[in-house]
Amino acid sequence: MAAHKVLIFCPYALSLQGEEIEKAFAVTRVCDEAEILAAVKQDAFKVVVVDMAVSQDLDLSYCEKLLSYNELKDMPLVLLTRSQAGRDKLKAFEIGCDDFIESVVSPEETCARITRSIFHRIATEQISSRLEIANQAAHSAMVDNSDLGANLQFLLSVHNCDNLDELGQQFFSIIERYGLKCSLQMRSVMGDKNMEAHGMAKDLETQLLSQMAESGRYVDFGKRTICNYDKVSLLIKNMPVDDMEKYGAIKDNTFCLVQGLNARIHALEDKYRIEQEKEALKRLSQDVKTVMVKLKDSYQDVMRSIANQVESTSNIIQDRIPALALMEYDESFLENALNKSVKETNRIFNEGLVVDEVFQRLEATIEKSLKNAEKPADKLTSIAKVDEKKPDGGSPPVELF
Repeated sequence: MAAHKVLIFCPYALSLQGEEIEKAFAVTRVCDEAEILAAVKQDAFKVVVVDMAVSQDLDLSYCEKLLSYNELKDMPLVLLTRSQAGRDKLKAFEIGCDDFIESVVSPEETCARITRSIFHRIATEQISSRLEIANQAAHSAMVDNSDLGANLQFLLSVHNCDNLDELGQQFFSIIERYGLKCSLQMRSVMGDKNMEAHGMAKDLETQLLSQMAESGRYVDFGKRTICNYDKVSLLIKNMPVDDMEKYGAIKDNTFCLVQGLNARIHALEDKYRIEQEKEALKRLSQDVKTVMVKLKDSYQDVMRSIANQVESTSNIIQDRIPALALMEYDESFLENALNKSVKETNRIFNEGLVVDEVFQRLEATIEKSLKNAEKPADKLTSIAKVDEKKPDGGSPPVELF
């Protein structure tokens, strides 16, 4: 296995421990502070060793200055020294040294402790990398959950939209959280609705969406994407083509929103058709009511005309009988015939009154239907069926004469 790279700084001279380190590792030795920074920029060292073991006095200012450089911020610094004083150890650890190795320590232990410092750094880098990945995953999960919650809120709120304008405004209010610039087209039996975020339409985007509505689910060109789904087309003008993860997330989330728009458009179309059928039923009921009123009036006019004619004929004949010089038998015959005619006419007209009652009930039923047409579906009352049967004999017949 390749030896780890070690940078040795010896402001005085290389000690025996330093010589052993050079044998065990791939060492670069520098004697000036300026050379340290140049060497760190050129190569990736695992540890910096400050060799001060040949000096009688320990000067920690060298270490303190090295640890202040940003280039050496995350790199362990190991100090080789002849000092064994406890206050020097405390000071060294206080300023940030990773290890404090006295000159009396054997070369094997010195190399082992440097190796341990290297392994500590590698482990710290791995933990930091994993922590960063975990933070990214957690952030991504939080963003995904936030997007999911916003999408669910949108899918719930679209059910309160009663027209395409409200539906489009609700869509643009939720699409703002994604930082997208969009153009929207909704097609329905009520007409086509093209919208921007400000509520109005742009001619070029309108033509483009109309022409590309049948060109497949997705149409990508540059930073723009068109998403088509049944009655909805969405043009996204600023797709993040440099971030494929975000690019895919935007496609998934916007497609969910487009599906919700499409479902609500179908519901609004069904509502629109029901309203149209309801208006047609109201007009038909009004026409039938008008015809029934005219038919009733005409029927009553005919009944009055017949009654008048029968009454007039009976009076004329009865007034003329005495002047005809008929036999008693003939007079009796004529009188019986006249009485029978009047009685039979009364019977027929009584039956006609039953028909008139049917007209009245039918007219009342039509009137009730018109009132029900003005009410919500959950408050409709039942419509009585027209009884076309004759009434029982309990009610007395009506005499016309």
